[in-house]
Amino acid sequence: MNKNPAHLVAEKRRLPRFHITPCQFHDSKMNKNFSVQDISLGGLSLRLVDRNDLPDFAVGTDHDGVVKLEGVKIECKFKVRFIRGTLIGVEWVNATRELIEHLDHLSSADVLGKSIKKFELSEMPDTTWYYNPVGIDLLLYQPKSESHAGIQRWILYFHQSFVHWEHDEGLRTGRALAEDDEGHAHGIVRLETRLMDYDETPDRKMLETAREFFQNAVLLGEDLQSLLLNHLKGVLP
Repeated sequence: MNKNPAHLVAEKRRLPRFHITPCQFHDSKMNKNFSVQDISLGGLSLRLVDRNDLPDFAVGTDHDGVVKLEGVKIECKFKVRFIRGTLIGVEWVNATRELIEHLDHLSSADVLGKSIKKFELSEMPDTTWYYNPVGIDLLLYQPKSESHAGIQRWILYFHQSFVHWEHDEGLRTGRALAEDDEGHAHGIVRLETRLMDYDETPDRKMLETAREFFQNAVLLGEDLQSLLLNHLKGVLP
């Protein structure tokens, strides 16, 4: 896959970002808890509620504390790598074996598929949301009108990467990066302006990950699983 930005089609979209999750980071020095927006083997992203905390998370600063994920508390250290508005991106420093093994287990496509949960969005009646605390969101857009029956598009997010299917355009993959704009919160839903960078050709590895995820997402039900897997068959054997 060619990842050169010059070969990517970029567009800005106001997209929902959902995370009601028990995943949080407790900073030992500050003695404060911070919400973890997403987490991976490489690091995590924090969303600061109080902008007064920004100076403590200057780029290059080191932090240590405890991350709580899926009921497990693990000591960790990280270095701040970037700041976008109140979004703090960090990289693990000397990640422990316990942390890596726990994240590796939780982030495998089969485990993610088996552990997703469904949440109804009363403020977005045409959208169905399935999520997992480890930075995974599946959004299904299904207009209720008779003239637009069936799923018109879906987006599966794996942290900043995504697989996007749309009725008129088919499958695409890419990355979605939040801009400095903090967006607008509607209850548990935050709408963020995100830069959608589409790959020139679909990323086969991402499509294979999506297939494994759908195959194990039993909560979707057999009919919906079959539909989503059929959308991938045009690209994957």
